[in-house]
Amino acid sequence: MHAPAQTNLVDIDAAAFAEAFARHSVAVRHRLAEHSLFTIDAIAELADRLPPESVRRERGALAFKHREYVDVGDGPPSETIRNVERTGTRISLRDIQQVPEYAELINECLDEVDPLVAERQGGMTQRAGYLFISCSNSTTPMHFDREHSFLLQVKGVKHVSVAAFEDDPDALRREFDCWIDERECDFGAMQAVAETFTIEPGVGVYLPSFVPHWVETEAGISISFSIPFDTKYVERALAVTRVNKRMRRLHLSPRPIGASEPVDRAKAAVVQSLTKLPRKLRA
Repeated sequence: MHAPAQTNLVDIDAAAFAEAFARHSVAVRHRLAEHSLFTIDAIAELADRLPPESVRRERGALAFKHREYVDVGDGPPSETIRNVERTGTRISLRDIQQVPEYAELINECLDEVDPLVAERQGGMTQRAGYLFISCSNSTTPMHFDREHSFLLQVKGVKHVSVAAFEDDPDALRREFDCWIDERECDFGAMQAVAETFTIEPGVGVYLPSFVPHWVETEAGISISFSIPFDTKYVERALAVTRVNKRMRRLHLSPRPIGASEPVDRAKAAVVQSLTKLPRKLRA
């Protein structure tokens, strides 16, 4: 007898992903909508097992320009999960790989992605997992993530808008610098170039690192599973970002990420050396 063909948990068009990687978003499909780890009861149990710093509870309806995190949690996280509609909240469970069965699932999914990334940006490094549980008609404000990620919809319908600025990389760089420096971004410019992906159970979207995006949900509870990952390039870019931010504070004009690989490597080396110093010397 022939062994049954293995079915991937995440279906990715390899050619489309190769063309999109680190540049813009692309839709994917998955087979996780009915997974036992994503029932409300399983997620509620997970929320209580995670350390408090890995659980965020916010108002469900926030302005897209909103940046400040305001915790609205009260009582055990599991209660908030089970009453998400009544309380009008949006819950983020972060770094769920801290729980073994979720770590196993994250690795199973990203093992399927790894061959598609192996020759890009130095290959996949750190892996993580998040769950987002939202009330009806909730929003996730505009933000930049350092990681690449796949946002996979498990329950409900979500609209994900991504402003990649493919035709204007200078604009993307300006907006990213504004975000990092905690200055106001030009959200109107982002809306003008954004591509919106509607994802429902079984559908997801790839989100490149350092690209702005924001989210709206429709009626009913929304559950999304995010599997972010770093690459060697992303890790170096994060270090360069830290140096450039400090340089701008000194009214200097640093070279942007990617403008010079030797300069980027030098900046990353500075950050690496500083992180090895005793805390009191880094203050």
